[in-house]
Amino acid sequence: MVSFLRHISVQLLQVHVQVLITLSLVSITLFFAQNALSLTIPQTTSSTFRHSSSPNYNYAHHSFSSPLQRWNGGRTRTMDIVMMGQRGKRIKKEIKKEREMETPPRIQTPYGPIRFNRPLAICDACSGRGVVRCNVCEGRGVIRATGHRKRNALVVNRAVGSRWTSVDIRCGHRHYVVSEVKGSRKKKNLELRMSNSCGPEEKRVHLWISEDEIRDKGEWRMGWVTLEEILQADKGPLIDAKVCFRCKGECVIKCVECDGMGKTGYHQVLYD
Repeated sequence: MVSFLRHISVQLLQVHVQVLITLSLVSITLFFAQNALSLTIPQTTSSTFRHSSSPNYNYAHHSFSSPLQRWNGGRTRTMDIVMMGQRGKRIKKEIKKEREMETPPRIQTPYGPIRFNRPLAICDACSGRGVVRCNVCEGRGVIRATGHRKRNALVVNRAVGSRWTSVDIRCGHRHYVVSEVKGSRKKKNLELRMSNSCGPEEKRVHLWISEDEIRDKGEWRMGWVTLEEILQADKGPLIDAKVCFRCKGECVIKCVECDGMGKTGYHQVLYD
């Protein structure tokens, strides 16, 4: 009987020790998790909140949602806003100006005190229109189909077999292939033999052209253009233009400063 009681007391002691160890581990884990969460999320009070009517603004510690954030040397838990470039300078000026302005009055309501925001300001970038001129086509709606380079690129070692399209119809054809290269760039006598790409070999057309001529975008285009572009030319010179990929021919794009609203919010400091 004594041995049985001794065995039961030992088992209960072991269970009690295991429970104490588990509770200690859980408490330590919660402690470190709370510290990590407090370091990740900045500590804010009601006096540091800002109210804004724009969804792009953050309400905590007069922060803006887009600038990068960094730690203040690890000394504090709050996060400083790193505003770089012209946009950051403009936001800093707006924040400084808002701090100098008077805070809107506080109104008591049955649901608690509230404070009205100032009316939205007209966006300076788009003047309230919500759209700005496309920065790719500069408001033209079209861009060059041959790209931004002034001249065609030509690699002599890989020139043979490359495909080219003549801007004007040459001997009844537009699509040509480089079949032979002679001369050199050092001696400035580089020439290329252009052969049309259709018909039997004995009836094909062969043209000798210089390097300057093939690199001229007004004479030749790199690659073979589509049949649609050839039909648009209507037996004339090819049109070096295509619809802008950014604005899709609309000449304007949505303003990124106001997100197309035409108005921007304020960095309002409230002291509640």
